[in-house]
Amino acid sequence: MKIEVKNMSAFYGKTEILQGINLEIKQGEKVFIGGSNGSGKTTLLRVLAGIIPHKGEVLVDGRDISSMKRKDAAKLIALMPQTSDIYFPYTVYETVLLGTYASAGNSFMSNNANAVIHAENCMKECGVFDLKERHLDELSGGQLQRVLLARTFAQKSPFLFLDEPGNNLDIKYRAELCDRLNKWSAGKTGEVDNTLVAVFHDLEQAKRCCARAVMMKGGEIVFDGNIKDAMTREMLMKVYDFDVASYVET
Repeated sequence: MKIEVKNMSAFYGKTEILQGINLEIKQGEKVFIGGSNGSGKTTLLRVLAGIIPHKGEVLVDGRDISSMKRKDAAKLIALMPQTSDIYFPYTVYETVLLGTYASAGNSFMSNNANAVIHAENCMKECGVFDLKERHLDELSGGQLQRVLLARTFAQKSPFLFLDEPGNNLDIKYRAELCDRLNKWSAGKTGEVDNTLVAVFHDLEQAKRCCARAVMMKGGEIVFDGNIKDAMTREMLMKVYDFDVASYVET
């Protein structure tokens, strides 16, 4: 199983955000999507997940993502958006249980026993089980981020797309996040090797969680290869227009 992107472009209104994107992500890979604000990272994740329309081809296991039903796509791809995208007034328990909808095969928000157990395990692993009766608008930014991660794991999808999962997390939870992602990435969902595709602003976190880097600038891919090669002073300067290496060293 793999994701293939061929000559893909994407727009917001009449504004072209991505252009000429060619990319292949094979199962089992751990891919960092890097770039400055506005480079197209979030748009790329949304296109790959089938959330926004595009021109060109985006194939998941040989099927066009735009022609797939949302539930079928969700069985393959779980997308964790940035916290600012979340507005619904559910409890923590309801939010994480929503993540089981695609895999449980039951009606929306049903109390399938296996789904409930799985959702509770995801809450425990992400450290939010004691918050299960709280509403999302009662949580801190870090707490909400961990709830969204638990919901994403609850989906049981072999492709995991994360948009800045370390946002609002303190040092302890960022370390735990990396450990959790590395553990998940080493496993399988069914017979499919788990695949991680993640946007990070924290480059050290990216290096701990990913082996491959896809670096973006101006809506285009400017580098695709080993993450160690992406972290050179020259490449970071090209991508961020800033001497990142000197800043980190200080």
